Amino acid sequence: MGRRLREIRVNCRYTQEQFAETLGVGVEHYRKLENGDYGLQPEKLLILYQIYKIDPTYLITGENKETFDLEMFLANCHHKDRDDFLEQVFRYMRKRMLK
Repeated sequence: MGRRLREIRVNCRYTQEQFAETLGVGVEHYRKLENGDYGLQPEKLLILYQIYKIDPTYLITGENKETFDLEMFLANCHHKDRDDFLEQVFRYMRKRMLK
C-alpha cells in the first residue's frame, strides 16, 4: 500500500508534507506509511478519496475497481462537479508543463 501511495503522490506532484498535512499526521509518520511500516486507517483512506479521489480499493489491493468513463462522467455529473474536475485537469496540466 505504501508503494502505491508514494506512486500516486509523486505522479500528482504532491510533497510528503502536503499529504501528511491532509491526513493530519506528522511528516515522519507519513514517511512510515509510504515505507509500509504503518497501514492506513479507514478514515485516512476516506480522506484521500474525498480530497484527491484516490481509489481506496487500488491502495489496498493494487487493482482498479473500475475504469473511468470520461464522457459518461461529463454527461451525467452536476455542473459544479464538472467544473471542479476540469479545474483539476488544468491544474495537473500546468504542473506538468512547468516541469
